[in-house]
Amino acid sequence: MGRAEIRRFQRDANETAAFLKPHLAGESRAKIITHTDADGLAAATIFARCLYAYNVPFHVKFTRPLEPEEIMELGKEDYDLFVFMDQGSGQISAIQKFILEKERDVLILDHHPAELPKHPNLAYLNPHVCGLNGAKDVSAAGVVYSIVERIDESFRPLIGLVAVGAIGDRQEFFSGFTGVNETLIKRATDLGFLSCGEGLKLIGRGIYPIAECLKLSVRPYLPGISGDTVACRALVDGLGIKRENTIDKIGQEVEEKLRGALLARVGSLAENEEFCRTFWGATYTLTAKGVAGPRDVRDYAAALDACGNLRRPELGFAAAMGDQASQTEAVALLSNYQGQMVEALSWLTGHADAFKVTPQMRYIYAGDAIGPTMVGEALSLSIESGMVVADRPIVGIADINANRLKVSARATPSLAIRGVNVGRALARVAETVGGSGGGHDVSAAARVPRERMDEFVVKLGQAFAEADA
Repeated sequence: MGRAEIRRFQRDANETAAFLKPHLAGESRAKIITHTDADGLAAATIFARCLYAYNVPFHVKFTRPLEPEEIMELGKEDYDLFVFMDQGSGQISAIQKFILEKERDVLILDHHPAELPKHPNLAYLNPHVCGLNGAKDVSAAGVVYSIVERIDESFRPLIGLVAVGAIGDRQEFFSGFTGVNETLIKRATDLGFLSCGEGLKLIGRGIYPIAECLKLSVRPYLPGISGDTVACRALVDGLGIKRENTIDKIGQEVEEKLRGALLARVGSLAENEEFCRTFWGATYTLTAKGVAGPRDVRDYAAALDACGNLRRPELGFAAAMGDQASQTEAVALLSNYQGQMVEALSWLTGHADAFKVTPQMRYIYAGDAIGPTMVGEALSLSIESGMVVADRPIVGIADINANRLKVSARATPSLAIRGVNVGRALARVAETVGGSGGGHDVSAAARVPRERMDEFVVKLGQAFAEADA
């Protein structure tokens, strides 16, 4: 993958922008369907600001990928343009049957694997179609921005939201960004809309007083510190740092002292490569005028994710669109969410022996101890915090209700290189047990019937074994 694939992506972006322009110039009404995570909300914000600038009426639906029957109902709504963001590729059959066949225009702006048909009423921009990898080369926010910037240069300040979406979808690697992300992040810094630094990568570094930031730390989870108010205050006081300061205001020298003190407290994790990468490294600050949210990119992405995970995606969207009351509430929601996640990670730490290990995967059934909207993120954080060995796919199962289970799976990029694809495996196996699922090669989710959990686990192990053969 290289420049040729990026050039093709850019050509496709031009064609997709051309498809959109008549809807901006006419009297169209648009329906946006977007995912509820940070990337989906960032993508929707970019697109909605474009529609708003052109006085195009729109309505936003925040949702996980829709089931066929839901798309059937969607097709009955009176809109001229249906825009699917951070989803749609996996639902193309239903979209074609219930929307395209009614001669409604559809725009799919997604970064999940896709096999999309040619249709006069369909346009799409997808990295996989261009030979890129949507799990790492560009997120939905980057896909949407790539179209909007071709509509008018006045939308360029929105490029910072590309970083929010990419960070939210864990597309930053130890060596930086790749593919379209790398191109757009560099452009954002060159245009003066994003600045890069180095420091502690803790969520809340630009929002919370330091002791509070440490107490709520989940990325990474800090054993003996996260969740312990007394320990956090003692550590900050011992370094002579004013409690009311935020990490981004204490200066590089003091921040490095804080780094050393924290590493001294986490024991053997200080030698864990994954933990250290999550703990310290590149920081990104939004520098455009009138940023609608936290200026630290990780804080911004975390706040949007919290809104989605606590079933308040509309709050995150309103905050990103510039509503100040919503911004204040979103930050409060982030604090609440991090507190819940500290409890979830503490539960995982205390139940490490509950992980069952097979040659193909490590998996744990959390029941109702971890919420279904939090189990996937808890897995990711446990890997990044060095709490679980990620030498094979990691799978978490949580209760949705009395009849359904949420399954989340994570795999490292090195496993993906060997052929493991958790998205493909979950999609295929979930379907065989009467469920549904999918995702990327390194992260995926499914919903399956509770009574078929054991069967699902066996079949999932077999699917991983076949991929790794």
